[in-house]
Amino acid sequence: MNKAQSRTNGLRSQGIKHIQWSWIFVLLFAATWFCPRSQAQSAASSLAAPASCPVQFLDFNPAAVNVKIRNVSGKPIVGLVFNAALADATEHWKWLHWDFDPGRAIREFGWNKVIKPGEKKKLSWDYGYLDFQHGGGGAFVLTSVLFQDGSIWEEPNDSASCKYIWYNSHKKAFVRPVLLPFRE
Repeated sequence: MNKAQSRTNGLRSQGIKHIQWSWIFVLLFAATWFCPRSQAQSAASSLAAPASCPVQFLDFNPAAVNVKIRNVSGKPIVGLVFNAALADATEHWKWLHWDFDPGRAIREFGWNKVIKPGEKKKLSWDYGYLDFQHGGGGAFVLTSVLFQDGSIWEEPNDSASCKYIWYNSHKKAFVRPVLLPFRE
């Protein structure tokens, strides 16, 4: 084979490689463009996630059942409802029900005094005690907020994103992840 023939064969093989890569690009483009988008086929969620927590937790005392919060919502708050979940010594979580009776409703800690935007407020309840010496600890969860303009913020029953976590006695942290059960 002479130089001219080998050069021609080299150009042909480069052209074939170029054509092969071109076809691969065209096929990938067509597959991407003409395939239905998975997002378009997914069903819309029936529960909208709540916006960020309207309060900032600053402190919590489970023995006295008081919480110090700051209103970070930008609107006056006229009503709050908290629930408490307790962890036993092996870190199994349960919602606190009235009189510790699971047949009754989950205990609500309500507050109905105005809290202005940016204001810090210490809320307290004299009918509760949540500091059990040999328990694991607990979570004080904000579940509902009523604003002065009539709008509301609510945490879905399967979520607890707005909470204050505490540990009892000698614990410095929870060993297991804090996974609260569904609120009914």
